[in-house]
Amino acid sequence: MKSPALSLLTVNFGSADRINSLWQSIQKFPPKKEWEWIIVDNPTKKGGDGEFLSHFFKNEDRVHVVQLASNLGYGGGNAEGFRFCRGEFLAILNPDTQVQEGTLDILLSALQSEKKAGIIVPVLQTNKGEILENCRKFPTFWGLMKRRLFGSQILPFAPEGSARETDWAQGSFWVLRRELFEKLGGFDPCFFLFLEDTDFCRRVWNAGFRVLQIPSAIAEHSPNRLSGGNILRAISRKTFWVHLESAVKYFVKWHYGRRDK
Repeated sequence: MKSPALSLLTVNFGSADRINSLWQSIQKFPPKKEWEWIIVDNPTKKGGDGEFLSHFFKNEDRVHVVQLASNLGYGGGNAEGFRFCRGEFLAILNPDTQVQEGTLDILLSALQSEKKAGIIVPVLQTNKGEILENCRKFPTFWGLMKRRLFGSQILPFAPEGSARETDWAQGSFWVLRRELFEKLGGFDPCFFLFLEDTDFCRRVWNAGFRVLQIPSAIAEHSPNRLSGGNILRAISRKTFWVHLESAVKYFVKWHYGRRDK
């Protein structure tokens, strides 16, 4: 196998079935550049998918499975996987995403052609074609809590036109240069889950780079989210309190949303 130009990086947490769906989409619509796929398995309380995934991909030279002894969270899992990435370009993909025709090629082309491009993301949609909101303005604390408890992620329209800037993009599907991820130190380890992507985007902007969405690049994403929904159901979930903890850390770090830090 040739040295890869693109490293795909996915952190798994009890989602082996979705890993398989993502794999099927990558096989169907592979990038034109030479590529590899690093899968990091964060074990659940019931155990990990690492052994299953290692066996499943045992004959795939492009795929490397990293089995962790304990759950390091989203940022920690990506940090472990990044150590194995060899490509000049990095694509961070969640297990519940799927690429479509040309998705990765369009994003890579934009990354190379757009001035001061830092992170490039596609339009995300459900398998029914509903557009998902993966690009947002930097949050306020109460705005974030309102979205966490009540917010809907479905937009009534599809973005059109050329690349558009966004404050931050959900970390479920990013394409960026490996060098930039390394230069900025990856995800801040103080965030176990939630807001590590928001924090990283702030650092991208502060380093003089841009976060851009490319409307011509489409990827599929599960409509099921860890945040949002019924308030009583939300506050009864552990993920709500993890999100709240991350929000406190984020706003302490960034002084309640100031962009000049």
